[in-house]
Amino acid sequence: MDKNELQSTNKLLRVIVALLLRRRDEQTLTLRQQIEILNDLGIKPVEIAEILGRNNTYINKELSGIRKSRKQTE
Repeated sequence: MDKNELQSTNKLLRVIVALLLRRRDEQTLTLRQQIEILNDLGIKPVEIAEILGRNNTYINKELSGIRKSRKQTE
């Protein structure tokens, strides 16, 4: 695969992930839960911001809060 094919595939996967997270059903995830899931999947904060339509500052703030809450539960 060349670089253009990989970029195209990567973009399509991001769209699929975004659509799955935005499903409208009874168990809709909060924005913070969506950020946590994407982070746990190894997606970079910049990419999470792009997928969720938020700015990098907001995502980094939420990730900081998630890390703090995980430390407190340990």
